[in-house]
Amino acid sequence: MNEIREKAKQDYMEGMKYKDICEKHNLSINTLKSWVKRYGWADERKKQNKKGAYKRKRGAPIGNKNAVGHGAPPKNKNAEKHGFFSKYLPEETMNIIQEIKEKNPLDILWENIQIQYAAIIRAQRIMFVEDRNDKTVEKVEERREKIKGERWEVQQAWDKQANFLQAQSRAMAELRNMIKQYDESLHANRDLVTEEQKARIEKLKAEVDRIKEDKGDKPVRVVIVDDIEGEKDES
Repeated sequence: MNEIREKAKQDYMEGMKYKDICEKHNLSINTLKSWVKRYGWADERKKQNKKGAYKRKRGAPIGNKNAVGHGAPPKNKNAEKHGFFSKYLPEETMNIIQEIKEKNPLDILWENIQIQYAAIIRAQRIMFVEDRNDKTVEKVEERREKIKGERWEVQQAWDKQANFLQAQSRAMAELRNMIKQYDESLHANRDLVTEEQKARIEKLKAEVDRIKEDKGDKPVRVVIVDDIEGEKDES
């Protein structure tokens, strides 16, 4: 990361456009902008423009062949940042690491928030309990030596509803903690964050508050009211 940042800085100091720098080094525009602000590249470039051209790091002249035939042996990992990990981790895992290593930590946290939020929404459909008669009966086979028996598992509606509420409460608590961490990071790095990062957390907060209201009132109240009305109809 440090090596890429130095190369990006060098291009920035030489006047290259943001878009070109990002394409050259496979960076996101947010990452580059955060580097420019965090490390004061803009001020440094202004001073440089007053004093003269930005000085490149020393190295062999273009076309120099002193290193020809004197490089590292084949498969040498001197220049591989994750050489240690690549020795033990699967190739697929290493590919994922390579893809995410340039991500902004704030964006990584946001993606985890989205995954957690999506899981909560998906659970609404999977764990939905229609009414008090929504009972699940499952046949389970058992083998004891040469004897084959049968066992039935029954989940009553109230059991399923209780399990759902407990699981959702834990998931919502984790989501709230992640949102709090994200919100604190926004305030701690207010000069570095983008308007998009600020807006999306406000939108998610509103949606989570709506789910909390639904979870706290509507599901339980609706089930009870329906049951009472059903009993009145029967009578």
